[in-house]
Amino acid sequence: MSDKNLLILGIAGIIAIMVLSYVLFPGAKRFVDEDSNGLNIANQVGTSDKILTTENQEIIKETPIYTENISYPKIVNMQDINAQEKTNKAIEDFVLERVANFEEQIMSEDVFEDFQDYLQIQYLVTLLNESLVSISFSASENFGGAHPNNYAITFNYDITGAKKVELWDIFKKGVDYKGVISEICQEKLLVQFGEDEALESWIKEGTEPKEGSFENFVLTNASLVISFNPYEVGPYAIGIQTVEIFFTDIEQYLDTQGLLVDLI
Repeated sequence: MSDKNLLILGIAGIIAIMVLSYVLFPGAKRFVDEDSNGLNIANQVGTSDKILTTENQEIIKETPIYTENISYPKIVNMQDINAQEKTNKAIEDFVLERVANFEEQIMSEDVFEDFQDYLQIQYLVTLLNESLVSISFSASENFGGAHPNNYAITFNYDITGAKKVELWDIFKKGVDYKGVISEICQEKLLVQFGEDEALESWIKEGTEPKEGSFENFVLTNASLVISFNPYEVGPYAIGIQTVEIFFTDIEQYLDTQGLLVDLI
C-alpha cells in the first residue's frame, strides 16, 4: 500500500472509530487505555542519543451534566529544551481553549434530563521534527442533539520561530495558493463524489478560494493534507473529507527554502 493510502486510511480510521463509538455509546465516559503514539505516523524521529517523540496527555472529567475525554501530545527528547517547553505550552493552550469553549457553551444551554453532554478529542501527529510539528485533532461534541458534532481541527507550529504556521507560510510570496489548492481539492473530490449533481454543487462551493477556506490543514514529510468538516463540501452523512496534495505536485509554488527546507 502506498504512503498516500496509509496516511488517508490512518486519519479516516481514527475518525471512523470515534464516530462509531459516539453513535453507539453517546455520553458514556471513556478512557484512553493506550498511548495515542500508537496511532501516529510521525512520532519517532532520531536525535543524537534519544528519540524525538510524544507522550500522551489526558483530560478526563465527569460532572452530572457533561463529560470530557481529551487526549493531546506532549513532545519529549527535543534537543532544544526551551523550544520544547514553548511548543508544548502552545499545544496545551490550543487544546484548553477548545475545552473552555465547550464548557462556556454548556453553561448557556438547557440541561436535558438523563443526558450528559460531552466533548471528546483524539489526535494524530502527522509531522514532528526539531523545526515543525503538525497535529490533526478529531473532535466530537454533543449537546443533546440528534447526532454529535464531529469535526477536525488542526495545529501547525513553527518550533524554531515559536509561532503558529499559517497556510500561506509554506508558499512563495505572491502565489495564489488558495487558487492552487482550490483547483486540486475540487478535482479530487469531484472524482470521488461528482456523479451526484447536488453534491457536485456543494463541493464546488465548499472548495472556492475564499476567505476562511482550507484552514484545517496538516503537513506530512511529503504532503499537505486539507480537511473538510461536515457541511463544508457535503452533508453530515459523508463525514470529514481529506484531500492529500503531494509537495512534488505543487513544488513550483512552494517556498522550498523556508519552513519546508528540510522536507523538500
